[in-house]
Amino acid sequence: MHLGKNGQVNPSSLRGDRLRKVALTVDLEGDAPPFLSTWRGMEEGLPSLLELLEEVGIKATFFCTAEAARKLPREMRGEEVGCHGLSHERLDHLPPEEGRERVRKATEEMRRLGWRPKGFRAPNFKPTTQVLEEVRGLGYSYDSSLAIYKFYPGLRLPELPEFPNTLPSSVLRLPLPLSRRIVGWCVRHFPLTVLDYHVWEAVEVEGVRWDLKFSTGKTSLCRLRELLFWLGKRVEFVTLSEMLPSL
Repeated sequence: MHLGKNGQVNPSSLRGDRLRKVALTVDLEGDAPPFLSTWRGMEEGLPSLLELLEEVGIKATFFCTAEAARKLPREMRGEEVGCHGLSHERLDHLPPEEGRERVRKATEEMRRLGWRPKGFRAPNFKPTTQVLEEVRGLGYSYDSSLAIYKFYPGLRLPELPEFPNTLPSSVLRLPLPLSRRIVGWCVRHFPLTVLDYHVWEAVEVEGVRWDLKFSTGKTSLCRLRELLFWLGKRVEFVTLSEMLPSL
């Protein structure tokens, strides 16, 4: 994986022979951080989401903050759960050494709780060079902190497998005719399409920006279900760790 001159993920570096694979990733965190301080997504949305995934018959890759890891149900022990920071703080807004320390503490806390995260994802898809170096030094197998629709001027990537996110999570809340056109284009052009969903999108949220709250709750789950069933007839669903041997 490499960045273009403008600091954006170069889509050409994603092309290859491994077409038509999709990884659904789910961020487990408080509700719409930093705008709310509630946990309805983890408490009410997660059970509904797990039920949906079982119905569709796919495995997702979860990225969990250390704070949210204290709320994970026992039945998730068989899932792939990565680290999503300590409490969803913006690591790129912190001094370099403090960012490193937050990653270390988050990793230690998840391991103390009995989780062994293989992957890491920076909150808001905004890592720093120092954060990614720390992730590599902590022995993570892969990183998923970048997004192809964001810019990373000056960011240096360590020797660590990188699975960039392909689309904003709001795309999954669009009506099916729109979402399948957008996601379908990505599937045709990238060897791996990484989709992102937030657990709080499974409940209705208020008091946040319109782009965060539109079509959340039951509408979101219904549209996600339709999209996953549609994709299931056309692609192979994988977890991110399942992609490691093919790199």
